[in-house]
Amino acid sequence: MGILDTEVRAKLNEDVVDIPTMREMGAGDGYISYVEESLFFVDHHDVLRSVLGQWPIAVTKEQVQALIRYLQREVLPRHEAND
Repeated sequence: MGILDTEVRAKLNEDVVDIPTMREMGAGDGYISYVEESLFFVDHHDVLRSVLGQWPIAVTKEQVQALIRYLQREVLPRHEAND
């Protein structure tokens, strides 16, 4: 993992990844592990939650689909423009 201020790590009490480290990860297994272990989880009620804060992200299939559409519409085109 990249070097980050230890005070930030202590406040979050989580593994955090900086932008250069994320770029080095690419989109392979390392990134997938990061997403699955440090960003999101599905709880026992099938609610998609953030690891940090455990906020609900999506509680229905329709909300998951809306999130995917949002990422495809708003985020993906910005990254494609930078490639």
